Amino acid sequence: MYFFIVVAAAATCYFAIAAIRQPRLGAIVAALVWLAYTAYEVLIANGTLCDANCNIRVDLIVLWPLLWIATLFGVYAPGQWPAAAKIFAKVSGALLAVMTAVALYMVLVEGPAANRTAAPTPGEATSGEATSGSTTSESATGAK
Repeated sequence: MYFFIVVAAAATCYFAIAAIRQPRLGAIVAALVWLAYTAYEVLIANGTLCDANCNIRVDLIVLWPLLWIATLFGVYAPGQWPAAAKIFAKVSGALLAVMTAVALYMVLVEGPAANRTAAPTPGEATSGEATSGSTTSESATGAK
């Protein structure tokens, strides 16, 4: 995980120097986006946002397209993109849109549906009552 911090810090330094040498909105935005990502990776690496059991980084599926697009804006002026950069930006934007839609679906639809199926209905007995082995008549008389 420290590899991501080093890469993010290097990209932040590159775009910060580019923004200082030739102030352009794209370079400034790219420097700020990479700086925010560097801070995020530091919090991931030290365990603040994620414990040791979080090996799969699904969050990167959403974050990397944002970083790619910000990097393209930082490297090229918006009107001067080569054809490959335009295609790459469109694919990244589409990937970001799809992953955002899937994430919203999982949070807004699947999460509440899973919670509804896991919660017992008001008429059902809880697990403690079902496994006690005694009936209400036995518990009322005190017999075991």
